[in-house]
Order: sequence, then structure tokens, then C-alpha cells
Amino acid sequence: MVSTPKAPKAPDPTQTAAAQTATNVDTAIANAGLSYVNQYTPDGSLEYKVTGQQTMTDQNGKTYQIPIRSAYQTYSPQNQAIYDQTQQTQLGLAKLANDQTGKISGILGTNVDLSAGNVDKYVNDHWQSGFNNQWDRDQASLDQSLADKGISMGSAAYDNAMRDFSTRKQAASDQYLGDMYSNAQNSILTERNQPLNEISALMSGSQVHQPSYVNTPTTQLPNVDQAGLINDSFNQKMGLYDRQVSQSNAAMGGLFGLGGTLLGGWAKSDRRLKEDIRRVGTLDNGLPVYAFKYKDGGPTQIGLMSDDVRRTHPDAVFEHADGFDRVFYERAVA
Repeated sequence: MVSTPKAPKAPDPTQTAAAQTATNVDTAIANAGLSYVNQYTPDGSLEYKVTGQQTMTDQNGKTYQIPIRSAYQTYSPQNQAIYDQTQQTQLGLAKLANDQTGKISGILGTNVDLSAGNVDKYVNDHWQSGFNNQWDRDQASLDQSLADKGISMGSAAYDNAMRDFSTRKQAASDQYLGDMYSNAQNSILTERNQPLNEISALMSGSQVHQPSYVNTPTTQLPNVDQAGLINDSFNQKMGLYDRQVSQSNAAMGGLFGLGGTLLGGWAKSDRRLKEDIRRVGTLDNGLPVYAFKYKDGGPTQIGLMSDDVRRTHPDAVFEHADGFDRVFYERAVA
């Protein structure tokens, strides 16, 4: 019988997955290592340092050590000096704002009084005296003018002049109070808000600045398709196996066909009678099987060579009267 090729063993899915995972992890570590590039500029530097390791375990129980890197930013000496001075200034403003908050605690607990009575009081306290002084001077000037004209106090002309003066003063006072009412409201609100605005300004100058981070450049290496390579290799082996099986089947079919026609007889198997010889298989007893054509014509056939048979089964070979060997296949394939 012609030996049947042994089929290749299919890849173990678990081992294939583990190989792919290991390749992916190695590629990821390589990508990370290429991406962490130290940067140096006139304003400062950015350096990456390995500060530890993280252990990762896959589904198969295999562990990997993943490097952990930290980024360190450093100012130039000049920028560091500016930064330190700015921080001291902001800290001073923050302390000053904190001190000021004690002074306004009472203000925050009191409602703003914009009632008519309080607004009128504010006008009287801050501006009414100036208005009255101006009209007192105007009245003195009127008295002097009337005296210069010979109009004495208590006369009808004098009383008429005073009534006119009082009417103008009252009208001016009403107009003045109306104009000053909105000013008084704004002034009351300003006095209330002034300390709050001062603290807000101090706090805005003492805000903590969030650190700025430099984006890390990335360099990507393609992942090796380890699973694909394993499967491709298996498919190639299977293709070779299929071809070998086909050749083996062809050899067996041809040999059996030859045995069927020559069973109990002798076949011309001398190598000298054949051409286009190529080995296509092996019998279970070790004899090579060949495809060939007879030199005197005919199709491709499958069979043995007498010189091979003579070495293992000499009783299955004899030399014909024509000088060429014959092989008794029934004995040769035993």
C-alpha cells in the first residue's frame, strides 16, 4: 500500500491567542517607549521617567510588567524666578482678602435700605447743606438789594419780594431732591458694594493657576498579526498535505489499476524502458512509487522500478529474454 501523508496538527486556539496577546503587549510597550520623548526649550523642559511598573494578567494567567512613566516639567531659571515671585504676590493678595472679610461680615448681614426716608436722609446728610447755603447767600443778596432800593422790612414790597423768593426756593428744592434721589440710591449701593468689590479684586489676583500639560507625541508601530501568521502557516501545511494526499491517492489508484490488470502476471518495470520518471509515493514496505511513461509510447502510468524491488524482494524480479527486467507485483507489494 502507498503510505498516506500525516495531516498537520491544527493550531491550539489558546496558544494562538496567547501568542497574539504577547505580541500586542510587546508592540504597545514599544509604542509607549517611542512616544515618550523628552523636550527641551529655552522656557523649560519636559522629561519622562519610569517610576514604577504595573502587573497585567491575561485570560491565560500569563503576567506582563507594564512600565509606568511620569512627566516632569521644569522652568528655566528666569521663568522659575518669575513663577516664585508671582506665587508670593498671589499669596499676599489672598491673605489680604482674608483679612478684609472680617470687616464686611456685618455688612453682609444687613439688608440694603433704599426706602424714601433713608434716601432723603442720605441727601440731607451729604448734599442738602450745600443747597441751603447757596440759597442763604441768595437771600442775603436779595435783602441787600431791597435795602439799597429803600424797601424796608415789613413793607408790602418787601413781603412780595420774599414770597417770590420762597416760591423759587421751594421749586428749586423739589427739583433738587428729585435729581438727587437716584444719585443717593446709587451712592448707597456703591458704599455697600465697595468692600465686596475690593475683596473680589484681591481674590481674582490670587487665583490658583491650573498647571498646563504638554501633549505627549505618539508613535505607532503596527501590531504583528501573530494569529494570522500561525493560521497561514497551518493553511500552507494543509495545502501541502492535500497535494500529497492527492498524489498518494493517484499513486494508489494507478498501482491498484496496474495490479488489477497484471495480478498474477509480470510487468515491464525496468528503469531503462521508461522516461519522465518522478517519485509520487512510498509503499508501506518502503518501496518507492513512480509516475512515468514508457519510451515506446503511451500515457503516464504509476508503478515500481525493478532495481528498487530487487533490493528488497529479489524473488519478485526476473530478467526477460529481451534483456529487460520484469516485476511480479503481487510479490513486490507484499
